[in-house]
Amino acid sequence: MAARPRIKIKQKVRIARADLNKEEDWYLTDVQDIGEDEFCVSIPFQGVMPLVLKNGELVKISMANEGERIEFKSRVIGWRADNIPLYVLSLPDEYTRVQQREFVRIPAMIDVCYAEVPESGKEPAFINSHSLDLSAGGIRIVAKKNYPKGAHLLVRFSLPLENGPVELNLLGTVVRTQPVEGSSIRFQVALKFVDIKRKQQDLIFRYIFNKMLEPRRPR
Repeated sequence: MAARPRIKIKQKVRIARADLNKEEDWYLTDVQDIGEDEFCVSIPFQGVMPLVLKNGELVKISMANEGERIEFKSRVIGWRADNIPLYVLSLPDEYTRVQQREFVRIPAMIDVCYAEVPESGKEPAFINSHSLDLSAGGIRIVAKKNYPKGAHLLVRFSLPLENGPVELNLLGTVVRTQPVEGSSIRFQVALKFVDIKRKQQDLIFRYIFNKMLEPRRPR
């Protein structure tokens, strides 16, 4: 448990009735206004289906908060019409951490450049490739070499975020390598990030959380 979460205007959140637990029970919405003891969200949607809530109904919220995913319960305390209809929800006094950032891993095929760590005074020779999955603790890429466990690689990739792409340059250590199925010259290389900064982890987690929300966006 912890103090109140830091909710931001335009932040994407998932919402579901408090007594439901299946993945298909979650709807997508975003924060439109924040008060001292309440916050407002637009009508939640799951595809083209809106979530209709009654005054006093208990709901649960899932959102990103400072680089981790949290959940908390809230109550519908009214509605407003500021150009669009809004639900007014109570702010929680505490929340629950659902997963630590390093355990949240998603399939992600993004362009990646990787290179072996060069000798002092030399420039790294980057090779173009792509990733297979990503977490804020590491990345799995396709490489042209069977790197041993413990080897170090430089990785560079760009994440498309709400305010534009952000490039990350990171150091990773190999935790395992296995051949790509059907190929003798390409390998899946799982890397654990080394000395990654908190801000860099937060950027990766924002990307992951947004990707987790994508199937719930209205079409």
